[in-house]
Amino acid sequence: MAAGKTVKKIEKTMEAETASLLKDIILMEMRKLAETTGVEIVLFVGVDGRNFSSIIPPTLSPLQFHMFNLLKQNIPSICSQLKNENLIESIQSYENGTIYITGVGRNLFLASVKTGNVSFNESVEISKKLASGAIVLEYLTSQKPTDDKSLEKLPEDVRTEIKQLTRQLFVERFEQTRQYKKNMEILAYIKEKLATVVGVGAVNEIVELTFNEMGTSAPYMNDSLWLAFVERLIKEHVKRLSGEIVAEECYKTWVPEIEKKLKMFV
Repeated sequence: MAAGKTVKKIEKTMEAETASLLKDIILMEMRKLAETTGVEIVLFVGVDGRNFSSIIPPTLSPLQFHMFNLLKQNIPSICSQLKNENLIESIQSYENGTIYITGVGRNLFLASVKTGNVSFNESVEISKKLASGAIVLEYLTSQKPTDDKSLEKLPEDVRTEIKQLTRQLFVERFEQTRQYKKNMEILAYIKEKLATVVGVGAVNEIVELTFNEMGTSAPYMNDSLWLAFVERLIKEHVKRLSGEIVAEECYKTWVPEIEKKLKMFV
């Protein structure tokens, strides 16, 4: 590499395209809000009163229990204000703690609780962080794209947070996606076919070499890449190890079989 040149590292991210992934990424943001603000209870609620997600300590202290019950009693009133008046924010201070209500668009809101004494300045900072988190959650629940162009009009801190969340979602959940499971099944199938003509011992070396030649790896493949992979595997490596006749026969039979298997996942 030439002096002075740097290679930009591209971090893989993942869209919350399913209800399960959307729930995961929302909960990730709620946990971060709880960590950065110090609030102990966070509910993500619809204006109809439905609780979509929540962070509640497994064991509530007497103060937390009291404030949680107070919050639950106030939920119908909060929903009414959000529905009829489009409530954006409310801070309710009590002797035993503070309740923060933060609107998330027109139909959702965050209800957060922090027990004990909270100073005015601390409360202002908590409110700001919750408001920023609400913008993040509103964008995520809209399921809009999270590429740079789509995010460019959002505040910088919100853009950064969404990018971090989609990166975290990729790291924690990618192996549970349909794409990943499909690719692992296709890889296993190709390895089985390959072992019949080059021997089991050579399979992993050939597969790894072919991936390196293509500059990719199994988890991130798509249908067209798999077909290109099989073609290269046969014409470059099966031919070299097992001869042209075997390679030609493999190409005639394997490619249609792989195409059929790929279509089974549509």
